[in-house]
Amino acid sequence: MGTPASAAAVLRVDRVDADLLTAAAVAHAVAVVLSFLLPWRRWSAWALLAFPVFSTASVALVATAVPGVSGVFGGFFALCFAYAGLFLPRGGSYVLLPPALVAYFGTLPAVGGTALVRAVFLAGAWLILGELLGLLRRRHEALFRELRVQNETDALTGLANRRGMERFLGAAEGGDILIVFDLDDFKRLNDSRGHAEGDRALETFGRLLSGELRTRDRAARSGGEELLVLLRCSSEPRCGVALTRRLRRSLETAYPGLTFSAGIAVVDPDLSVDSAVQAADRAMYAAKAGGRDQVWVVDDERAGELRRVADFRLPDGVPAP
Repeated sequence: MGTPASAAAVLRVDRVDADLLTAAAVAHAVAVVLSFLLPWRRWSAWALLAFPVFSTASVALVATAVPGVSGVFGGFFALCFAYAGLFLPRGGSYVLLPPALVAYFGTLPAVGGTALVRAVFLAGAWLILGELLGLLRRRHEALFRELRVQNETDALTGLANRRGMERFLGAAEGGDILIVFDLDDFKRLNDSRGHAEGDRALETFGRLLSGELRTRDRAARSGGEELLVLLRCSSEPRCGVALTRRLRRSLETAYPGLTFSAGIAVVDPDLSVDSAVQAADRAMYAAKAGGRDQVWVVDDERAGELRRVADFRLPDGVPAP
């Protein structure tokens, strides 16, 4: 049975610098604490490079404190490059390589020709490991994004489905504009001209609506012939009214005879987003009750005050005061 002395002989530990080894242990403890306390996610992804760089440097420090154990650190360097591939941006392994090689040579008692040749082969293996893992990670992320888009997209309109709508409504802020659209007489269109024609109407409306949105705006088919739009317009319903006017003109050309009723509400920062959705829904039903092909706005969500702002049955679309 082996003894501590025989184990030391195998590792060829001649002496131990206790002060240096203690300093390395303390540095590791501080690094672990900082890894939990600092807001790494808010910083650049390159900030995570600090972990493998620090780890390789600490290995060199330990090797200096405990001579003769450099041979046991090869796998540790490989782990650092695996970390680089899994968590750093593209090319992170190449950025990590120079400090890793400096640290590796710091673990060696002497640097000669054999050590240099070995370092070349090790560096190649580290890079291959890191870049392969990075490639696999990026493919996985791309597949995940594709699946999420498919999972949150309505196949007919190309807009978000109800699941996607819930996601972007969760990011809505006070002052954003909500518009609820409902295609007029859609059931009669389906019954008289068939479901294929109803699908064409929805597809056309979704395409036209997408063309009117800015990059930061969002739209979804919330169900049936009803659609919802989130606009970043800083508390101005006028931008929502302007969008409905542009959309109505485009629809008249792309699908003559198809009209919509719409309700507009502003997200109140002191109320829930759901209450704004319900308010816009009430405004849309008011447009339906008023004769369809109209747009109504919620003037005061708390008081339930509604106002008609567009009537497309009129020549200029402007309702009488």
